[in-house]
Amino acid sequence: MWSPYILGKVPKSRSISTVEGLGDRLRFVAFAERQAALAFKEAASRFTDASCELREAWLWVSKEEEKHERWLLARMEELSQRVEACPVALDLYLSFERCHSAHEFALYMSNAEERGRVAGEKFGEILKERDPVTAKIFAQIAAEEREHVAMVAKFF
Repeated sequence: MWSPYILGKVPKSRSISTVEGLGDRLRFVAFAERQAALAFKEAASRFTDASCELREAWLWVSKEEEKHERWLLARMEELSQRVEACPVALDLYLSFERCHSAHEFALYMSNAEERGRVAGEKFGEILKERDPVTAKIFAQIAAEEREHVAMVAKFF
């Protein structure tokens, strides 16, 4: 379920001015996308208090998160950065499991998506001059995360 990621104690990220540091951030965000994709997919069957429309929306968001992960992993490969080079943590996924209702999960995920959007925009700005390819990926993900937040607002 988590392969090719390696779970463990996450080391301090290296400087973003190095390709290894960029790889650390790409890995971290890619794994966050994986965790979110799985959480949305599981929520669609777990929260029976969710409407059919909301469950369908969660399945759509799950596929979007998988797409974002693919983009990030492809960029890591282009930069010769290995996913398994550093461990990642399940903290985000485990925090989703603490939600007990569709409403609670939706609001929690909306907040997580918003934090991801803001971080993606910041990464995009930081990298715009030095690595425009990665900057563009982060900017596109951030724009799509905005849609995910709007989707939650539609239901709640």
